[in-house]
Amino acid sequence: MMQRLAFTSAYHISAARAASELRTKTLLRALVSRLRIVFSGSGGELSATFVGGAGPHVLICDQAAEAVGRVTIDAETGLHVLCELSGRADDVIIVTASENRLLEEIALHLDDGQSLHEPVDAAVKTLVGQTMEDVERKLILQTLQHCGGDPTHTAFMLGMPLVTLCNKLAVYFADPADELPQSAADTR
Repeated sequence: MMQRLAFTSAYHISAARAASELRTKTLLRALVSRLRIVFSGSGGELSATFVGGAGPHVLICDQAAEAVGRVTIDAETGLHVLCELSGRADDVIIVTASENRLLEEIALHLDDGQSLHEPVDAAVKTLVGQTMEDVERKLILQTLQHCGGDPTHTAFMLGMPLVTLCNKLAVYFADPADELPQSAADTR
């Protein structure tokens, strides 16, 4: 009886490991597809390739086919890890669960001249002089519109609890429609 239990647990461990590896490879292949879209808009200076095997990863190369970055998924935490390959050292740039944040960091650190902070800085300058409540309201309503009116997705994107978002939306939509931005009034 003891041998059967050992076999069963070894089988479950092996199956869990295989499922984890399959998940990692699937996520990395999907990341390659998204990176190719990002890189196509930047003049094709970078390319992304999925590398399978024992340690699956995404290799990011420049025009000269030299590796400039590597993305892996940590087996224990499931987090994306972006390493910049410079010379002999691997410099970890970011460890994140958000694929969107990862794409932003890749564009910022590896794609020369593609700083994503410049448009953000310009947008922030337009907000100077407005109250935090007004800025928060505009951000929430525009994010809600971006998410097609889905409050769960909106709350996730904003990093706030769904209950908090719903409470804020109840206050916003209780106000007269003439005070709401046109896009928010349309979603009513």
